[in-house]
Amino acid sequence: MGCRPRNLQRAGVGASNGRLRADAGDHVAEIGTGTVPEDRGSFMKGSPYRSLLASVATTAALFALPAGAATFEPGECPKTNDSVAALAQARCGWLTVPENRTKADSLPIRLPVVILAARARQGADPIVYMEGGPGGPVLPSADVMVAANINATRDVIMLGQRGSLYARPSLICPEVDGTNAPMVGVMRNGPEARQLYVDANEACRKRLVAQGVDLGGYNTTESATDFAELRQALGIAEWNVLGVSYGTDLALTYMRQHPEGVRSVTLDSVLPNFMATIAVFWTMQREGLDAIFASCAADPACHVRYPDPMGTLAALVRKYEATPYRKRVAPVLVPGDKPEAGAEPVDVVVDGAAIAYWAGGVSELFGSRLPTLLYDAAGGRMDDVAASIAAIGFTHTTEPLSFGLLNGVVCSEWAPYEPADSVLAAGRKAFPGYPDSVLSQSPQFPFMKDICKAWKVARAPASQREVTRNAIPTLVIAGSFDALTSAHAAAEAAKPIPGSTLIVLPGSGHYVLPKSECARKVMAAFIAEPRQKPDVSCVADLKVPAFGDPPNR
Repeated sequence: MGCRPRNLQRAGVGASNGRLRADAGDHVAEIGTGTVPEDRGSFMKGSPYRSLLASVATTAALFALPAGAATFEPGECPKTNDSVAALAQARCGWLTVPENRTKADSLPIRLPVVILAARARQGADPIVYMEGGPGGPVLPSADVMVAANINATRDVIMLGQRGSLYARPSLICPEVDGTNAPMVGVMRNGPEARQLYVDANEACRKRLVAQGVDLGGYNTTESATDFAELRQALGIAEWNVLGVSYGTDLALTYMRQHPEGVRSVTLDSVLPNFMATIAVFWTMQREGLDAIFASCAADPACHVRYPDPMGTLAALVRKYEATPYRKRVAPVLVPGDKPEAGAEPVDVVVDGAAIAYWAGGVSELFGSRLPTLLYDAAGGRMDDVAASIAAIGFTHTTEPLSFGLLNGVVCSEWAPYEPADSVLAAGRKAFPGYPDSVLSQSPQFPFMKDICKAWKVARAPASQREVTRNAIPTLVIAGSFDALTSAHAAAEAAKPIPGSTLIVLPGSGHYVLPKSECARKVMAAFIAEPRQKPDVSCVADLKVPAFGDPPNR
């Protein structure tokens, strides 16, 4: 997520441009002009690390970076797999930090840094952006920042989080990404899906460990320190933090652990660190769906046409969990759209779990169209749902999520702090009409507790989950229709922060800023004068779009 659903995070196994290729067969990842073999020592000797560390006398010191040391080196922007136009005008470089600061002999890792220049140069304190996921690649977001005019008057600094795509090393897992398509053709929570997914994660772990990766160094605490050391390395006195989705968990950790130099914080689509568990996504999905369906109930025409969308959804889940719908369809993500040219039909199994995950996970795309889609499905038009679920599985991207970072975060910071039966218990409370077979897995993180047993990283200290109460000016943004990280979660994050401002955009889904001119206007006013309450009057002027229309912009 972003805390986006895993099945919306596609992977490109064997990127065509030659800059990054992850191959589960030969266990080699090509990054830039270098090669990362299984042997981490060979990687160090043949890479840019060598020039950085050449003055170190002994072999042991050659591969170690003192705890707390960090350096920034300007350089060319990484060559991305997908075209990112904003990088053509950006300044770039690499931040070198220890892989695991708890170890004195930790190896160094390199993280990509992108600086987008302000369009109107005013010398104002910059914005630093924290990507979601966990494990999302930050470089493609450069185009989002420019398109949304986030860099209107301030530079935007973007750091690729440790383990993410284009970081060195990158902890992407082509083994895991390769399960997306086959899982579309099996029962979503069944034993075959479990074996596919857990085995793939175990294979990824085995490969990364064989390459010399210290999996214990990939977590939110280490990432927060990376940002703190980046600010110091760039010589920036103060900056403004912008976190999105999981990036808000990171931002809350950062402002608590490294408050120095933080002028303001903006949180969009919040996952509070103190609420983050595998189970909480059932709760947040229900909160988001309740908001969508409550808006339908408040609209006379929608209420007459769709009197009980939640009941209809639950009935669909029960029906197809008992007797799955099986069909060969061409993948189409948004019902009503035409298949992409050349799209081949695929065999899809639509069971209750697939419908439940689909309804919540893609509500950001459908928003007020969701009641219509549910009632169409209840009336027998299941092909649209099947095609959308197929598209989620077969969509291809060359900008994959880092499951190495995702698993490091979830398995050290979330899973150890919830009971073994937490997912089922939360699911039963949120969706009492769903069968246990559906509720047994989290809608965004299936089989995660099994994966964490295999990932074998240490439990994070309890301080990682402390509530953030710093008196740093903070703006919290939520979409009322967000069923991934709910508006309620945003409110819970805002409450303990003195003087914080919360805005909830009616009819908006997950990740509000790129889609809402009002949200961007409020953020700009807030960052200009963070010690003053921003003008939020535009929020009151927004209306939920008519049901059947696209989500609010």
